[in-house]
Amino acid sequence: TKVNLILFGPPGAGKGTQAKYLVKKLNGFQISTGDMLRNEIQKNSTIGKQIINDMNEGKFVSDEIVNNLIKN
Repeated sequence: TKVNLILFGPPGAGKGTQAKYLVKKLNGFQISTGDMLRNEIQKNSTIGKQIINDMNEGKFVSDEIVNNLIKN
């Protein structure tokens, strides 16, 4: 049986810790949008610069950006 889980919560809530446990327990894989966003920032890409601008303005990163990162 295939199970898809999505963990939501604020920074520091333990999503990553629980995801690592579940990946091991269920023999699955993890996609971390936070890691994807940090990677784009680290690469100083055009998307990374937009992410930084949004964060500095107190905005959430747009669904369009997150969806494109997941798709790619």
